Amino acid sequence: MFLEAFLLGSCALYALNYVVLLIGRSRVVALPRRQPTEWPHATILVAARNEERNIRACLQSLLAQDYPADRLQLVVINDESEDGTLQIMEQAAAASPGTLRVVSTVADSTPVHGKARALAQGIDHATGEIFLFTDADCTPPPTWARSMVEHLASNVDVATGFTIVGHKKTFGALQALDWLHLHAIASAALELGVLMGCIGNNFAIRRSAYQRVGGYRGMEFSVTEDFALFAAVMRTGGRGIFHCHPDAAMQTEPCATLFDVLRQKQRWARGGIAMSSKGKMVLVIAVLMMASITIAPLYSLAMWGIVWGCKFLCDLALMIPTMARLRMLPLLRHFLLFEFYFIAQALVTPLLLFRRTVVWKGRRYRS
Repeated sequence: MFLEAFLLGSCALYALNYVVLLIGRSRVVALPRRQPTEWPHATILVAARNEERNIRACLQSLLAQDYPADRLQLVVINDESEDGTLQIMEQAAAASPGTLRVVSTVADSTPVHGKARALAQGIDHATGEIFLFTDADCTPPPTWARSMVEHLASNVDVATGFTIVGHKKTFGALQALDWLHLHAIASAALELGVLMGCIGNNFAIRRSAYQRVGGYRGMEFSVTEDFALFAAVMRTGGRGIFHCHPDAAMQTEPCATLFDVLRQKQRWARGGIAMSSKGKMVLVIAVLMMASITIAPLYSLAMWGIVWGCKFLCDLALMIPTMARLRMLPLLRHFLLFEFYFIAQALVTPLLLFRRTVVWKGRRYRS
């Protein structure tokens, strides 16, 4: 009897949680965009460490933005790369004088380090009123900078958008669905006042908001510096949004191996410890559902079907509108396999919290 109550209760909580998230998701679709009468000066910042495979394509896509050229600056930061990243950056800068600036990180006395240090030092050279962040393994559409600025309406200080993982192969498709699922939850939750996550490779913030929170140098170190910055802006009364629009959807490369995926999840999990209690409650409900699917066959196959069906339908209800808006519906052919993939890694991820050392870009951090 107890097991049956646990399984059915988990289903009820999960379904209720998704009903609430669907309300938030409807508000995400309605988020306003405002084209300014005069486009503000904006600076795109990219911190790169050992990215010779990706940085060229990234810079080409950023230089092809349809934002007014005289109001857009590109600052790329070489973060102690040990490969040909710096040389590729310098070649691109020589071909685009006055538009692209290359900065190399230097040792300093501040406690900030890692990617946050690189971005902080890059911002020292930024001239824009708005900072746009992406990563070296990303390629935005030409409309990205313009769309991100339009989403920073007069009452918005910080914004993040969806990122789509490359999905030419099945493993990439599973990662793409995973990211879409997590982003759909985070964006819906934010419209309900709960910050659960943001995307540092598709991120925009006003200079005034960045300075108000002290910038990266004025914040405690976090392995998820993007989430820490977003949260700091929200704590100081700023308005943040997680929008969903194809014009501002970033493209990124998939992780090469399952080990890389788990290491990525561990970094996100460690950074997510700072999440609010409401955000953690959403995650607890999800973990209960994963556990229920795992143990339901011990009760009966019929119960397993009920639990599984509940999760499957709830996930579809949230993701189909999001995928349709981003023109990603063809990925639905991988959805059943994704459900198994998601359950497996969702059960493993909480265990990764016990490992406090995070390895990222060849560096080790204690979180």
